[in-house]
Amino acid sequence: MYLSTTVLGLSLLLGGMTMLRQGLQSLAGLRLRQALLWMTSTPERGFWSGAIATALLQSSTALTVMTVSFVDAQLLPFENALALILGSNIGSTLTTQLLAFPLNRITPYIMILGALGYLFIPTQWRFLFLSIFGLGVLFFALSLLQTGLTPLAERPAIQDFIRQLGDNHLKGVLAGTILSALLHSASATTGIVMLLTEDGRITLPTALAFIFGANIGTCFTAVLAALASSRAAQRVALFHVLLNVFGVLLFLPFVGPLAYGLTLIGGSLSRQVANAHTIFNLLSSLLAFPLLPWFTRLLKKALP
Repeated sequence: MYLSTTVLGLSLLLGGMTMLRQGLQSLAGLRLRQALLWMTSTPERGFWSGAIATALLQSSTALTVMTVSFVDAQLLPFENALALILGSNIGSTLTTQLLAFPLNRITPYIMILGALGYLFIPTQWRFLFLSIFGLGVLFFALSLLQTGLTPLAERPAIQDFIRQLGDNHLKGVLAGTILSALLHSASATTGIVMLLTEDGRITLPTALAFIFGANIGTCFTAVLAALASSRAAQRVALFHVLLNVFGVLLFLPFVGPLAYGLTLIGGSLSRQVANAHTIFNLLSSLLAFPLLPWFTRLLKKALP
């Protein structure tokens, strides 16, 4: 029973994210694509437009795949596309911050509002209500996952796996990478890690290692999309991987102090995990931005 509840919760989590993204994408439509092309005329504009567009689309993967296709079609310069990827890592943190809010009591009302608005509002604004419905589905999915994961986590095999992870942060990074690649979503992985941390199944430092790995795993879809594309598009996908590996190498030695700092900031354990995701993506992108010329030269040498 709990396994089917977990599978249903996971399916709804991914479905809710899809509805949230598709609603906002449909609301923006062609204007978003035109705005992206205009706002990537310089690396600085590309950086901020990537953050804003990903916050709107609720998916860094969607923006990265879109960017790969833009570069492949020679609509975007390769160098400016890199800044767009940096910004997208920051925009992707909005979903996890939303998931950290305890909105279980009003979730049904969010879903009802979204469904009624989508069904009965004839204008293009109906897609905004589709996104609201998707957000409600996200919160409902998390409550289902919590119900299903609690007894599942009591199984001896799962307990042994969690004990083996212990404070082995490299194993945590690897587990997060695999889970995120399978789910095609770092946000979904982060939501699951929030629940496990809140229930005391994994420690906060181990949760941070999962989050680091999730950011690497989310690159998988863009890499697949770039395999049959031009060299320039492949460089963009490779840059997405290198950016997140750069962030993991930068933060992994400081998992303990970072976890301690998050406890000082306070908030629930879910909020601390969400804050870790935000800090990781924000600092990784800001620190990598001055290195864009170096990354450009490296990528051109790696994929001539």
